Amino acid sequence: MPEALASQIAAGEVVERPASVVKELLENALDAGATEIELITQGGGCALIRVADNGCGMGKEDALLCLERYATSKLASLEDLSRLHSYGFRGEAIPTIASVSFFLLQTRNEEEPVGTEVTVEAGKLLSVREIGRDRGTTVEVRSLFSRFPARRRFLRSPAREQAHLQRQLVLAAIAEPSTTFRFRHGSQAGWTVWPATGVREDRLAAIFGTGWVGALLPLQGRRAGLSVSGFLSRPGIGRPSREEQFFFVNRRPVESRMLSAALQEGYRHSLLRGLYPTAVLWIEIDPARIDPNVHPAKREVRFREEREVWSLVVDAVRESLEQRSSVAFPEGVHPRGVAEPAAAGYGPDGGDAAPAGEGRIEASFAPVVQDELPAPIEARAAPTGGNRGRLLGVLGSLYLLVETEKGLLLVDQHAAHERVLFERLLAGWEGAAGGAQPLLQPVVVTLPARDAAALGEELPALHRLGLELREMGGGAFSVESVPARLASLDLALFVQKLGADLADRKGSGAIGKAEAERLAGIVCRRAVKAHDRLSSVEAERLLVELFACRNPDTCPHGRPTWISLSYGELERRFGRSGSPGGCGFF
Repeated sequence: MPEALASQIAAGEVVERPASVVKELLENALDAGATEIELITQGGGCALIRVADNGCGMGKEDALLCLERYATSKLASLEDLSRLHSYGFRGEAIPTIASVSFFLLQTRNEEEPVGTEVTVEAGKLLSVREIGRDRGTTVEVRSLFSRFPARRRFLRSPAREQAHLQRQLVLAAIAEPSTTFRFRHGSQAGWTVWPATGVREDRLAAIFGTGWVGALLPLQGRRAGLSVSGFLSRPGIGRPSREEQFFFVNRRPVESRMLSAALQEGYRHSLLRGLYPTAVLWIEIDPARIDPNVHPAKREVRFREEREVWSLVVDAVRESLEQRSSVAFPEGVHPRGVAEPAAAGYGPDGGDAAPAGEGRIEASFAPVVQDELPAPIEARAAPTGGNRGRLLGVLGSLYLLVETEKGLLLVDQHAAHERVLFERLLAGWEGAAGGAQPLLQPVVVTLPARDAAALGEELPALHRLGLELREMGGGAFSVESVPARLASLDLALFVQKLGADLADRKGSGAIGKAEAERLAGIVCRRAVKAHDRLSSVEAERLLVELFACRNPDTCPHGRPTWISLSYGELERRFGRSGSPGGCGFF
């Protein structure tokens, strides 16, 4: 096969669209140590992509050598792959780009008195000449795929292609906040500039705006040789796509189904199904524990200990969401002397707290029976700074109206009660470790090979939770004992789902997830319903217990439990000047 034809075939894997060219050229500039990068594009990148940097540049010999396939200065041996710190390493990008475009390279390093210009068209070298220029490299790619109409037909409109390459620019800018990026697209007259900063938050604010960053929650997690940090959207807030999810592994932007799934798992009871959280996550890990050579375009990485990474991300996300304390009522709303939820009702001593004619709802609002609720949840310490509240009443027999120092709060009583009961039940489950109930007749369950392998790895952890299984070989397991809370379940079906879940999720805690799903269904049936009338004592008690929850912002299904109207918003709605309560709720 001719070399030119081989390069053009390889280009289909490395250069899928104009955004692929932008990605490769930006990564080359960053690997060259550039502190300033300029990007110009036209026609969605098909007409022109121009990347200029002030990096180390190349001499004439290297400028010609970089056009050869698999020529790279970033790897000297196979062992270098296990300690890789550069973005590029395959040596394929430049020759494949040059094989499907009109390609111009201008470069100079500090050792050379003059620069070098190389021109290539569709893989054919046209000219090499000396030029005067500063240190650094400029690459122009014109008429991308012009000689390959079949490839052109698979491209989208210029606007769509522009959006794809814009994302690659954003990824590179987030990865390297210490580099200044200037860019101009299409007929844009001036430059858009993201100045260099050593602070990730500042770079995110420059790209997305301070409001976008200010609405996110910080995230931190660390284990031996592994850490995750970043920012997350608040509970209950999501988007219909994953467009605002950005993952970086050792600064490298990556696409990872596993990381996306772990992120979603962390939001399991904080976000409605069908919505995806906003997140910017940075994973730091020993390069020897990952394989970046999974895809020719280097979009993916493979983790050697995938379960450990999964577990760290899930735990860090949950911890970040649980530390979120939206609203507290340290002094303004009190349960009027009610010390603990009563066994028979929600009022003091289980008695009828509602005045005559107020429609007591003892049956639907009573806590779950004692064997499912061993103890009430413990309230977290209310944050200082005061967001005192006063219950005003109930709107439409559903929404509790609360006046606070910053505005008006509307609390969905059904969603709020679901959250309260859910956390009580979950606390009871988490505290039930060791409470195993032996079965008179063991239950034998046979699983597919993949599910059986995943379940077998977790047998010690499951045993500590009270679920004792004995591996019998051939994918079969004997269920010997179970936690008392699972005794009434279809154990065969439960173990089958548990094995599939462990195999799919690649992380710990799947048994907690399975039980949590069951608890969510119980909660939904037990919680106070819309149009159930609460006494003032019941409503106040519900508010206190809601904001003592680890995650008071959403019900177990991800719906919001409350919304707010700040004084600033009310002032704007009524066309008044001034803002006595501040312009934001937070």
